[in-house]
Amino acid sequence: MTVEGDVDSLRYNELVERALGRIRPIGMEPYLDLGSETRSGTRMNREYMDSISIEMRILHSKPASTAAKLFGRDLTAPIVASALCESRILKRLGPWTTPYLEQIAKGLAEAGSMMSTGDVQHDELARIVEQGAPVIHIVKPYADESRIHGHLESARSLGCVAIGMDIDAMYLEKAWDEVPGPAYLGYQSAEQIARYVKATPLPFVIKGVLSVQDATAARDLGAAAIVVSSHGGETIDFTTPVLELLPAIRKAVPEMTILVDSGFRRGSDAFKALALGADGVGLGTQLVVACAAAGSDGVRRMMHLLQEELERVMCLTGFQSVSAVEPSVLHLPR
Repeated sequence: MTVEGDVDSLRYNELVERALGRIRPIGMEPYLDLGSETRSGTRMNREYMDSISIEMRILHSKPASTAAKLFGRDLTAPIVASALCESRILKRLGPWTTPYLEQIAKGLAEAGSMMSTGDVQHDELARIVEQGAPVIHIVKPYADESRIHGHLESARSLGCVAIGMDIDAMYLEKAWDEVPGPAYLGYQSAEQIARYVKATPLPFVIKGVLSVQDATAARDLGAAAIVVSSHGGETIDFTTPVLELLPAIRKAVPEMTILVDSGFRRGSDAFKALALGADGVGLGTQLVVACAAAGSDGVRRMMHLLQEELERVMCLTGFQSVSAVEPSVLHLPR
């Protein structure tokens, strides 16, 4: 895929429109907004996020910094990749001179952000790590436990900053009314997960947490971090919005690193998540869109735009640092 024009001059909507200009002709636009069955969970998640308003506090405010640290790595902003693997959209947009996951990782590295990988194998993971962004590797709950241990070792040997598992894939992901799959995934007991945590020196991340009960269970199993997530709506329908649950989860596990994903699009979305207790915000679809628009350059540009948006909201709400952001400026739905 070739890239035309000066990507760094594109505004957010221009970057998205460039991507849609490539995605629509191949009939893949519906895959940008997935959800299980009636897609009510996806809709409810977005509606709740949009229903949270932000008050401004400008007098006595000072310039803000979005700098953050996750898993010991300095980032330009706490906006990172959520677990990415094969994309039906980007695969159809090929051929790619450089594989698209490597392009996403390169763009994230240039933006000072963090990559997260899903169902990728050792050699592909190695090439992604080589792009320079710190990498969290999220392992699928394979029915074959030896495959999981192989991924734990790959993450360690290749220098990933953390390893984890998306537990919500145990009962298989489902988009629309597709038959759930794939069949090589399977149930993992709490005892098995505890063994995986102990088997790696890396911080262990449990992804797919959508209750206080699972958050405290993850802590008790030894996990260092969780990702509050509905897997972009591809778990069950009518899931509780991630931001609705986030404050209670933060209160229950104040010592854990908490990331959140599912439906985040703009810097203001990320600000709301940070104010409600997240340490970092994960993107999936927006990075696919950015890569579709302009490869690694598009990803770098998207991340810069979102950082600028987050910085502006912080300035206009009176917060100088990410760690200072708190929920008193938010008005939640009643």
